[in-house]
Amino acid sequence: MPAYLFQIELPPFSEALMAAIPSHRAHVDQLFSEGKILSYSVSQKRDTIWCVVSAEEEQEAMEMILAFPLFKFFLDVTCNPLLFHNVMPSALPGIVLN
Repeated sequence: MPAYLFQIELPPFSEALMAAIPSHRAHVDQLFSEGKILSYSVSQKRDTIWCVVSAEEEQEAMEMILAFPLFKFFLDVTCNPLLFHNVMPSALPGIVLN
């Protein structure tokens, strides 16, 4: 399935932004569990989010971003279609056969 890299610019933190973070995190966690978000990063300065979304079309990917609870705070959203997206595999515990 195609992937899209979003770069999202955030304003300086405000009380309203802080209040929306718990619902935003829950929404992002739900998309992770559904396999719709492949990675999600926030800069140390808390002014930029990078998010890789898995979707059939760019419009579908953009609709996911539009549904983010923090969307009303976003200053700028850039979408880049990716040729591929590699990530380091998660370490799974070994299977023990008794």
